[in-house]
Amino acid sequence: MTHRPLAAALAALTTLALSQGLALTGSPALGSAPGATPGSEARARATTIRPEKLDRGADAAQPYVRGKRIVDGAESTRVRGRQLRLLGTRPDGRYVVITQRGDHDRVRAVEPGGGSSKIFGDTSQLEVSLSGDGTTLVTGRFKYRSRHTLLRAYDSTTGELLGSRKRKGYLTTLDSATDTVLYSGENGPVVAWDLSTDTGERVTKRFGYRADLANDRLAVFTKDPYQGGCTVVSSISDPDTALWRSCDEAVWHFSTDASHVVTSYILADGLGPAQVTVRTDEGVRTGRYRVDNGYFRSLFFEDADTLLLDTATDKASGVVRCDAGRCELASDLGPGESF
Repeated sequence: MTHRPLAAALAALTTLALSQGLALTGSPALGSAPGATPGSEARARATTIRPEKLDRGADAAQPYVRGKRIVDGAESTRVRGRQLRLLGTRPDGRYVVITQRGDHDRVRAVEPGGGSSKIFGDTSQLEVSLSGDGTTLVTGRFKYRSRHTLLRAYDSTTGELLGSRKRKGYLTTLDSATDTVLYSGENGPVVAWDLSTDTGERVTKRFGYRADLANDRLAVFTKDPYQGGCTVVSSISDPDTALWRSCDEAVWHFSTDASHVVTSYILADGLGPAQVTVRTDEGVRTGRYRVDNGYFRSLFFEDADTLLLDTATDKASGVVRCDAGRCELASDLGPGESF
């Protein structure tokens, strides 16, 4: 595979763009874990998901996007605009979304059932993220000429500016909260930015690409994975003590309490993965799932260890709930996609 810089590897993960071709080929020996046998893991069969053959279970307990609608349990909310992206939910219950109207992207707060209000105008040149607790919006803009990034943090409800920080290089926001923004430079370090004092504290010199502040979890690359870098999962408070390490898998998401992660092949790139693995945060595999003639459009956890997979194949599509190798439909069945 052609070498690409570390920032490109992060971009591929951040946009949920892992290749179905690479994922289907499978990885070599999987990451090490306490009590795990890599050889037996590599031979373990994955659960193949065929949405049209699954029984219908309860509705997904986490909101997700379906076309121009946000589906949340039995409720479906239509959102005006194109290319709808759900960032999360604020403490007041409103969804925070990015939509495209005309040539501009806008961040809006959407009331379940209908009605919305603008938070930001044009964000086309910005990377926008919502904190895990829904309280803080962080925007980042990279200036190519000066090669610096301007981060700004806002109250997600009032729009009040909480702080701004300008630093050299490409910065990526990993997570945020009411008083903290955790970000990483393109080659490290990971920094905890205290909004109340406008000070930064280095967490680790490594390059971070996933984090959960509320549950004290961090995923970093030891170096560029295109040059042999590996994933290390640790706590934010003790980044030097690895909970799990893998040179073949990258973390996509932590579960709701960060006790589990969902991973895919570390160098995959493209539409979306066709095979993923659920592990404890110490690397013990609890499930592996694959799809033929299709891919997973998005992945998100419903609870501590139950994975929801927005699945599309050439025959059907739908959100699938999987736990310990057992799967069921968590949405109505939709049409298939042509690839």
